[in-house]
Amino acid sequence: MRRVLFIAYLYPPIANSGTRRSLAFANHLPDLGWEPLVLTLEPEPQVPLDAELLAEVRPGTRIERVPLQSRLRARRWAGWLPGRLGERVVEALAWRLRAKANVPDDAAAWLAPAVERAVALHGSVGFDAIYATGWPWTGFLIAREVARRTGKPYVLDYRDQWTPSGDMAWESVSADQARDNPALERLAAKDAAAIVTVTRALVDSIARDCGRDGLHLITNGFEPKDFAGDVAPIRDGLLRISYTGVWRPGYGLQDLYAAIALLKAQGRPELARLRVQAAGFKPGHAAEAGVTDCVTELGPVPHGQALALMKQADLLYLPVPSGYYAMASLPGKLFEYLGCGRPVLAVVPERSEVDLVLRETGGGMRCEPGDVAGLARTLLGWLRGEVSVAPPRGIDHYSRAATTRRLAQVLDAAVEGRVLEPLR
Repeated sequence: MRRVLFIAYLYPPIANSGTRRSLAFANHLPDLGWEPLVLTLEPEPQVPLDAELLAEVRPGTRIERVPLQSRLRARRWAGWLPGRLGERVVEALAWRLRAKANVPDDAAAWLAPAVERAVALHGSVGFDAIYATGWPWTGFLIAREVARRTGKPYVLDYRDQWTPSGDMAWESVSADQARDNPALERLAAKDAAAIVTVTRALVDSIARDCGRDGLHLITNGFEPKDFAGDVAPIRDGLLRISYTGVWRPGYGLQDLYAAIALLKAQGRPELARLRVQAAGFKPGHAAEAGVTDCVTELGPVPHGQALALMKQADLLYLPVPSGYYAMASLPGKLFEYLGCGRPVLAVVPERSEVDLVLRETGGGMRCEPGDVAGLARTLLGWLRGEVSVAPPRGIDHYSRAATTRRLAQVLDAAVEGRVLEPLR
C-alpha cells in the first residue's frame, strides 16, 4: 500500500464544513491502495470542536497533531508558570505571536512546525506522495516545502479560491496578504504534480489565478451510510423545512424569513402548518425578522443532529452566498441533501453550479435569490400540497467513495509520473 502525507488543517474534532471533505477522503483512501498519514492542527482553544466527529475517523488512521509555532514559543517562554496563571499567560502570548504572522493567512504560524513534523515522518515511516487541502493556504506552502525536502510529488486541493473574489463580505485580506499572496499561489501551483478543485467555475478561475491548466474537478459528496435506516418525515399535517449551515453577510436565510414575513402580512392561514428548523449559527435572526412563531433556531449542532434534522424534514432549504459565489459555489450540504432524498428548495441563480447539479439529478426546485414574492408563492404551493418533486436520480457518482476514487487516480498518476486527462 502506498502512503500519502495528508495535510489537512481542518480535521476532526474541528467543526468546520471543510473538515468533512478531509475526513471522507482519509477514510476511503485505504480502500483504494493509499494509507493516509494525517497531518493536522493541534486545536487552538478558540476553535469550535465536535467530539462526535472523532467517532467517524477510520480506525487505525495515523494522525499527527501539530501546534502552531506561536503556541510552541508561548509554552517555552511561559509554560513554567504555575497553574491558571501559566495557562493565561501562555494563551495571551500565543494570541499575540500568532497575530504577527498572517501571510498567506492566519495559519501562517503552522508552517514551520508542520514542515518539521512531516520531514520527520518521511524519515521514520516514509510516504510516496503529498496531498494538501486549502483553506488555509499555508497547507499548500507546507506541501511545497516538504516536497522540496523529500523529493515526493504533491497534489493541491482547492476547496475555495485563494484569490478573493472581491465581493464577499467575509473576504478580508491584509495589505501584506494582498501584496504577497498572488506570487505565493503561483509558486505553490508551479511545481504541483496536480491541482484539484470542487466546481467547474473554480476550475476556470483558479487556472487563471495560479497560471496552470489541466485542473481536476472532484466535487464534494455524501456518505450513503449516513442515510441508511432512514428516518421518515413526521406525518402530522405540518410542512417541515430544515436548514443546516452557517449564516454570514449575504449568506443565510434572509430570503426565507422575508417570504414567511410576507405570507404573515398577507394573513395566509396556510402558514399555521409551516415549521422551520435551522441549525448551524447563533440564534437571533428569526426574532429580528419577526418569524419565531414559524421558525426555531437551534444554534450550532453536532453533525449527527444535523443529519437527523434533514431526515425528518419534508423540504430542505439551500441558499448560496451573494456575489461571485452565487454562481460558483456547490455547498457540501447540497450532496447530503441529495443523499437524504428529501426535496431541495434551492434559492440560487439560473445556470449556477447548484442549478446545474439539480438539473442533472432532479430532486429539487429553484427560486431566484432576492425574489421574495416568488419564494413566498412557492412556499404557499407546498403548504397547499400543489407542488411536489421526484426523488433525485443518478447520484452514486457523488458518493464519498466515488469522489475519493477520483482523488486516488490523481495520486496514482502523480507518483507514476503520468499525465492524467483532467477529471470532470
